[in-house]
Amino acid sequence: MKILSIFLLACASTVAQAEVFKCTDQLGKIHYQSKSCQPTATERHLDIKTDPVKEAEGKVKMEALQTEYDGNKARQIEAEKQSFMQNN
Repeated sequence: MKILSIFLLACASTVAQAEVFKCTDQLGKIHYQSKSCQPTATERHLDIKTDPVKEAEGKVKMEALQTEYDGNKARQIEAEKQSFMQNN
């Protein structure tokens, strides 16, 4: 479960590269979203820069976590098969 959480966090970090809009509604409440604001809201497009080195490091870590997760999943499936065969 811990590995899955780390994997999901790593995936979420890649989403941060998308366009981000800062919208202020009529009540002054601020919302951050990936699509344009409602016509009644004030919109500000945020230009978020990424660090290529950190992005590459994150990609390597994510691939390692994916490999580890896949290995754990395969072992779990194999253990379940063995358990099923022993019980039948």
